[in-house]
Amino acid sequence: MSAFGPALFVSRADGAALPEDEQSAILAHVRAATARLGLPRAVPRVYDYDGYEPLALGVLLYSEYGYQHMPDEVREDQDRAWADQGHRVGAEVSKQAPGVYNYTAYTVED
Repeated sequence: MSAFGPALFVSRADGAALPEDEQSAILAHVRAATARLGLPRAVPRVYDYDGYEPLALGVLLYSEYGYQHMPDEVREDQDRAWADQGHRVGAEVSKQAPGVYNYTAYTVED
């Protein structure tokens, strides 16, 4: 059975690749942001599967198993809620480095 959850993809606004040390710093910022926002289930970790967003650091905020059993309309609501969580985390991370990164958030399969 597959798990699904919200992922935040962080890329440089200038289009450059993210070196490892910068990726580590971003992950630390994401973890701090989820704590500040009170996302109790969040355990952010690097998510690098199928190259969803080239040159971006993918961070899975958390995942759960019930998603695939939801009716379509409930799943759509969940997708919006998870995207919103990702955008809120991205806005918090952006406060640490305004204008440096772009953020995309959506549901992924873990």
